[in-house]
Formats: sequence, structure tokens, C-alpha cells
Amino acid sequence: MTALLLALALLTGSTGPDLTPHGVPTHGVATWYGAHHTVSKHYCYGGFANTCSPYATGEKIWYAAVASFSYYAKPYRVRVCRADQPTRCVVVWVRDECAGGCRRDLKKPWTSKSRAIDLSPAAFSQLAPLGKGVLQVTIKEVRCLNCSASSSYLARRGLEH
Repeated sequence: MTALLLALALLTGSTGPDLTPHGVPTHGVATWYGAHHTVSKHYCYGGFANTCSPYATGEKIWYAAVASFSYYAKPYRVRVCRADQPTRCVVVWVRDECAGGCRRDLKKPWTSKSRAIDLSPAAFSQLAPLGKGVLQVTIKEVRCLNCSASSSYLARRGLEH
């Protein structure tokens, strides 16, 4: 993905956004997607292990989708903070691909209105009301050093880092 962005930058003359090690833009717009719900068990979209929620039973699902995530990639964590309130942050598991607006925005010159990440409703609502729809954010990868229940859940499924 980074090679694709570099090639696009050379063709368009745009330097593109700064990226995290996994190719996620470090700033831009966050939106939300998916259903607003809680889980009684570990929840997996379509039964695929790489989409499972690593959160304990009964907690709201905090996940995200980015353009650089590939179907067989291992989930990883990022901290998403409001650009206007940098201490208001959430840490989410990137476990899905944002193929629509996120991918299109990476192919255009990067602006403050370019979509960097799609958050789950539970995660977005910690930053702003869902009715707001879009939010300027900064993004940083977070290393999972002591994830307690999350790391044991991911380890059982071969998904830990």
C-alpha cells in the first residue's frame, strides 16, 4: 500500500498524508459505520477470525476500518484523537478494510477533509455524537504490551502481535 501511495504521489505531485507503520494516515476525517450493539460473546463478522472482537463479554465493540487493511492481515491497535480536543481519544482494533471513501481519498491529493478511518459506532460515540457524522482526528499506532483479556483471546486465535 505504501508503494501505491508513493507512486500516486509521484504521478499527482502530491506528497500524500503521513502514514503509520501499517499505512494508516496520521490525520484526516473519521466517520462511523456498522451497527450499534453490544455482544454477549466474542463476535466475528461472517465467522472469520480476523474480524473478531477482542473485547470481553458484554462490552461494546470498538473497532475500525482503514484503506490499508487487507483481508488476511492481523488486527492491530490505533489511538484516534479529536484534532480539536487532543486528550479526547479512543483506542480501537483495526480489523476491517475501508474500501470506499477511504481508498478513494488516498488516491487524491490529501486534504483536511480526506477520510482516514471508519470507526465503530461505540468508538465514534466516545469522541462525538453519532449525529455529527464526521470528525477531524489524529491517529497513532499503539503497541499492545499488556492487553490482558484481549491478548489471550487473540492468542487463542493466532492473531496476537
